[in-house]
Amino acid sequence: MAVVAKNLVSGVTLTGSVASVLTAQAGTTVIGNGVIANPTSASVSVTIQIQRSGGSAVDLVPPRTVQGNSTDLLPEMNGRVLNAGDQILAGGNGLVLVVDGNQL
Repeated sequence: MAVVAKNLVSGVTLTGSVASVLTAQAGTTVIGNGVIANPTSASVSVTIQIQRSGGSAVDLVPPRTVQGNSTDLLPEMNGRVLNAGDQILAGGNGLVLVVDGNQL
């Protein structure tokens, strides 16, 4: 089995509504880290959820504020294992999300 380091979410700009930003493909995906950046001068609230295939979405990162012109690490995402069809959902008007990990 090959382990391939990947950029899973390559800097997507989020909207005010929570929406899918990553759907796991066949095999297993392990999230290594996530970073949220706020390129605006205003504080913005971010919410990140996980939805297992066939299940309901639950908060992975409950709503919290990211200060203007700053970044926030997302340790809650580190080590999360996703199987085929699992999704990461995120919302935060104008925030930029980057997620890296491994595909097995």
